[in-house]
Amino acid sequence: MNLEISRSVGPWEKKARNLRADVKVVQRLLKRAAQALQAPQLYPKAVDGRIARPPETSNTVTAIEAFQSLFTSSVDGLVEPDSQTWHALLEAAGELDQPDVSSESRGLSFPFPTLPASDWIEPPRAFASNRSNGARAHAGCDLYFAKGTWIYAIADGIVTRGPYPFYCETFALEVDHGDFLARYGEIQAVTAVKEGDRVRAGQQIARVGHLVGIQVPSDMLHLELYDKSASGPLTITDAARSKKRPDGTPFMRRTDLIDPTPRLNQWQSQLQQA
Repeated sequence: MNLEISRSVGPWEKKARNLRADVKVVQRLLKRAAQALQAPQLYPKAVDGRIARPPETSNTVTAIEAFQSLFTSSVDGLVEPDSQTWHALLEAAGELDQPDVSSESRGLSFPFPTLPASDWIEPPRAFASNRSNGARAHAGCDLYFAKGTWIYAIADGIVTRGPYPFYCETFALEVDHGDFLARYGEIQAVTAVKEGDRVRAGQQIARVGHLVGIQVPSDMLHLELYDKSASGPLTITDAARSKKRPDGTPFMRRTDLIDPTPRLNQWQSQLQQA
């Protein structure tokens, strides 16, 4: 997807140029932000490259204004190249600070032999989705598989913690994979590795657990990644010290938390061999 606009997008009466290609880019970013933040007011209704002319009401302009009311200091319905609104929109849509995974080593791969039936990109499975009625943000990606399914190490590494109690009677392992640290969450209590063990990419390390006391689906791997620029416990109890979503919603996680989505998208081309 092209991540640039050449001219302004917004109300015609404010002299917006509204080139069709530019409007489509803004509409797609608004759609992504609406999905990631579970904020339907940001959805432009269509990705058609069109801005309705007065006196009609433009759904896209309405979505831009709703976005600005949440993330910027000015609400004028305009998205200008290199503006505050443009950069905030890129961030909310998850397009800023995305890692370049194209050159990552061939030793990295997907944590299962097959893809889950449901992707990890759409809420509620996606990174940054709402949790606790919007009080916090989802800190990882959920990969739905049946209870007991084997989970594979995504790279060589060392188990630095676990297994330990995690969430709703499931457990977690933390593995230092060199360039990043992974938390394999919502797994069973009995694992194939423990703290201090070395693991190899593709090694079976744990099985999918079962969450007790929540609505289905409740069997999954909850995968969190950290770039290791911070230290200390991964879970943070003080919202003020937590990594935050662009709208200020805390993840209740360490500040070096990163989005697993682009890496999973890359690693799916290298599925583990069962």
